[in-house]
Amino acid sequence: MSPPHVVRLELDTFSGVDRPALARWFEALFTDLLVPLCPASLQELVSVARGYRPSDTTPWGPPGYARLLLSSGDFTLPSWQAALTELPSFLRVQLVQLDSQGLPLVDGGWSAEILLKDDPAFPHQVVVTASRSLFGGWISQVVQQEWLTMFRSGASLVRASGGWITLDHVGVRTAHEVAVGVGLDESLFMAAELARGAHWATLLGPRQVAALGGVQQVCATAPCYSVEDLGGGRILLQLTEHLDEVPPDALQKLTEFLGPVLH
Repeated sequence: MSPPHVVRLELDTFSGVDRPALARWFEALFTDLLVPLCPASLQELVSVARGYRPSDTTPWGPPGYARLLLSSGDFTLPSWQAALTELPSFLRVQLVQLDSQGLPLVDGGWSAEILLKDDPAFPHQVVVTASRSLFGGWISQVVQQEWLTMFRSGASLVRASGGWITLDHVGVRTAHEVAVGVGLDESLFMAAELARGAHWATLLGPRQVAALGGVQQVCATAPCYSVEDLGGGRILLQLTEHLDEVPPDALQKLTEFLGPVLH
């Protein structure tokens, strides 16, 4: 069975996170991006499970895990803020769309996850994915701009070291990381210095921008449809006008441009 086609947004940061501000941002993300993809007929449940323990696949710790299964009716800013404040400094919170039986809808649904850690050497992460099928086979320009808007505001809020929005990639590693054989842990530890690939929307952090010649150089020479200076040394590259249309040659040119900051 082929993997589902998804839109994926990810932000990585080594900065301390303002949890109340993050809660407000996540509420807007849920309301603006995910609720429209949730069928009104779905009757969903709320489940908060604590007691996460590190494993071979998720070795970080100490324990502290919350999985929130929420609907548009159940999600509130206080519930999200409580999840952020009541758990230990290590926190993993995930919102997952449920099916009509109240079970996690893995294929054809959406999920949103925030991972906060008490280890400053390991990046915090924000990840949002949604099945392409939820958009009716066409992701409109308006919807694309809504995702970009949340991406920009989230990048500024968490002072992101890097990030991206892409289409048709499933898995914790990027297509670039898979192609060059780079492990996830190595990529995350180097996320401030090295970009994790070339994507439809690629956020370059301050160190990556500096390695490419600085803000003015990147803005003048990046082979992209749109190049936006977000301030703080961060630049957002939008490769093409439409998320659904990314020619291989355009992606190759961006990959070559990012060569100095790729694994």
